[in-house]
Amino acid sequence: MKCKIISISHKPSDWEKQALQFYSKQLPNHFQISYVEVKPFSSNSMNMTSILDAEGIEIIKHLDQDAHTILWDRKGQKISSLSFAKLLQDQTDHGKNINFIIGGAHGSSDKLFKASDLILSASELTFPHRLFKIFLMEQIYRASTIYRNHPYHK
Repeated sequence: MKCKIISISHKPSDWEKQALQFYSKQLPNHFQISYVEVKPFSSNSMNMTSILDAEGIEIIKHLDQDAHTILWDRKGQKISSLSFAKLLQDQTDHGKNINFIIGGAHGSSDKLFKASDLILSASELTFPHRLFKIFLMEQIYRASTIYRNHPYHK
């Protein structure tokens, strides 16, 4: 399964790379993770809607069209680790890859909501985007351990 994580962010710092590599190395071989960082838009001449639209257009350019697209947004449906593991396993069983979208600091455009097959929320809490990407990688790893009956998830 290929998982592409597309986020509005700057290039990851060394500590972020180390954390992402830590979880990537522990994934089973059939998981292939790739990352796309879309630079945040900001300008005095752009209003919030224009910024969201511009970021959304840039993200959509990177979506694999045949993949299941999941947008992470605080307005989304809450999901447990067990449900997330089942979701990943179902996509694997159907031979589908997954696009994960992590929107920008101002949220996500309507275009991204429409382009997504599923909108999820990890928590009522607000996370820095840099940490959320690591959090998402940990949950992908956790999901893989749940389906292998590995004792990591207890």
